[in-house]
Amino acid sequence: PVELAVSTYRKLGLNEAPGVPDFNRATGALGQTLFRPPTVAGWAGGRSWITPGLLLERGNFARDLLFPDINFIPPDRRNGSREIQSVARRIRDGLDITTATQPSNIGEGQIMAESNMLADRDEDFNTRYGSFRGWQMAIEKVKPIPRHTARLDFSGDVLQQELTSTTEVVDYFIERFMRVAPGADARRMLVKFLNEELGTSNIEEAQTYMEDALRMMVHLLLSQPEYQLS
Repeated sequence: PVELAVSTYRKLGLNEAPGVPDFNRATGALGQTLFRPPTVAGWAGGRSWITPGLLLERGNFARDLLFPDINFIPPDRRNGSREIQSVARRIRDGLDITTATQPSNIGEGQIMAESNMLADRDEDFNTRYGSFRGWQMAIEKVKPIPRHTARLDFSGDVLQQELTSTTEVVDYFIERFMRVAPGADARRMLVKFLNEELGTSNIEEAQTYMEDALRMMVHLLLSQPEYQLS
């Protein structure tokens, strides 16, 4: 999966990994998180990388790369702890430290068990506030991961190659991305899809609006089983 991601970046002409989608989340969904093998023996490898579900995930990886999620939230900048989120929200709302650091499962109007109240009273250090401040200081100190998206210009590539028809465009991207070309039926499907999205087979007529259609066609191409051999 990591090799698939990196080789895809290279084929797209990228000089660095984009921050969206998140590299570790994307490769983790494909079955491999760097430096975190499932056992001391490492990853099984071979055919275990390809299952029906993982094949769909590989297509989703291509989609997320070509059409980045505008609602993406960097996982390294948002704390996943419910308690820390609760403390941060209450402090932001102007509550005092004691009230803000009550357990998040104690809602408004509810009463905390006396044993818990005594434990909080006798605590020399407010652990909930300490956890919140520790996370806050870490965010301030740790250098954030750049979260730029992949800078792609398929329209510019097509025009630079002086391609005039959708058939030539499909053949160009097949040669660019595929080590093993898809079958004739898949090729015809890609040409038909691009014709329908553009409303024409003439690239000159579609040059002002063809970027999204080209990205959708490339997504279909990268989702083909043959791309897994690239």
